Amino acid sequence: MSRIFKIIFFLLIFKTYAFASNFLFDQNDKLFIETTNSGFAFHKNYMGQNKHNFSYIEDNSKSRSGNYYQKFELRNGDCFGDENWSDCDNDRQRIELSSDPNQPISGKQCYGYSIKLSKNFTDIRKVSTTLGQIHQKGGPSGKANSLPSFPPLIQIDARKGNLYLNWHKLSGSRGNVKDESKYYKLKSLKSMKGVWTDISLCLDFENKRIDAWVNGNNIVKILESPIFFEPKSIYFKHGIYQSFISNYTSFKGETPTQIVYYDEVRRGNSIEDVDINVNPSLKFVD
Repeated sequence: MSRIFKIIFFLLIFKTYAFASNFLFDQNDKLFIETTNSGFAFHKNYMGQNKHNFSYIEDNSKSRSGNYYQKFELRNGDCFGDENWSDCDNDRQRIELSSDPNQPISGKQCYGYSIKLSKNFTDIRKVSTTLGQIHQKGGPSGKANSLPSFPPLIQIDARKGNLYLNWHKLSGSRGNVKDESKYYKLKSLKSMKGVWTDISLCLDFENKRIDAWVNGNNIVKILESPIFFEPKSIYFKHGIYQSFISNYTSFKGETPTQIVYYDEVRRGNSIEDVDINVNPSLKFVD
């Protein structure tokens, strides 16, 4: 193979990989980032996005730990989709990264991340804003507000002035699931503006319980099984996800811009694997 042919072949294979503000685009033009010491291989946006939606920022004076942190910005009209789903058609807006690999429904699965709200962060009235979730592959489906719904297990929701753990207590049948949200207060949104807050979660499938920590304090203890229907696997997502935005736009017009920062996104099999408050020897994530 000639040297020129090798160069052309290399460019054809890798031409869609490009650096942009310290993150990458894959061959299908999907944004992804790779991190070290996180327990994840990568985080990827499987939908579309606009230029302002995501930044991977190098500044150790502003990060929670290490050299980099992530900025998510969601503006009115930022709705996207993939081959199976359209946020625009289902009253949603989002910029979210899904994490790989997925986790099995066994033992204890734990997740942790640090989050900071912008100083002008707005809690949008009557709109559900999710800032991190544990979703499921091959889980049940149903309807929510007459629209298709594929409920997660856990959402971390900003609503009514507070951040809540929203456990989806599911029942009914797999194809027509009944979804009851159980809310557990984590922290006031006001206290999260401009400062880092550490959130950690453990789903214990063996001992049938759910725990949540805020800044190292175990403030939520749910002594019930995390699941009613067993999915194929679960996975973590982080970013900004808004649902049922017409509850606001029908009366107020455009939704206000929301900006949220993330750092130290981890997974493991114990709280010691994911929470630096519990285990100060954890290496920073970059």
